[in-house]
Amino acid sequence: MMKDGFTNEKCGHETKIGEDAITGTDHAGKVYLQNDWGAELYSATIRHRRSNDPNKQEEMTFNNVPAGAKVGPMPITYTTGAGSPFDYWWIKFVLSNGTVYSCKGNFYCYISSSDDGNVLLRIDGSDKDMYVSFSSSSGCYVSLDTVPGSSPDNQV
Repeated sequence: MMKDGFTNEKCGHETKIGEDAITGTDHAGKVYLQNDWGAELYSATIRHRRSNDPNKQEEMTFNNVPAGAKVGPMPITYTTGAGSPFDYWWIKFVLSNGTVYSCKGNFYCYISSSDDGNVLLRIDGSDKDMYVSFSSSSGCYVSLDTVPGSSPDNQV
């Protein structure tokens, strides 16, 4: 399913086509979080991984993120070039009522050599998706689901 230049779940690429380096080159980037959920976030943790490797990750938590606010940056390292790893993205956030939302842990959408390294993660409460946007290449989106047991209806 397509949404205005975004691909669903994964970028839909089998390999990184069009990269101009034979071996991967590391670059510095910055990730921002845009809260379009429609409510303040008590806390939000974002994570970037190369090859979904915990030893190649950056993670940052933001507290008390107002509705409509953009926070960051979280500095990251990303790699471009033939054979370079995919960029994996993850978020978990808590609303003021205690409800926790997250995306699946194996969601990838890669930064290409045509991008400037600035990445926007935007959470949208109307469709409960997280959108990953880059400066030049196409973005991706993934669904956000409540973490079981976190809904206020499940609390005693």
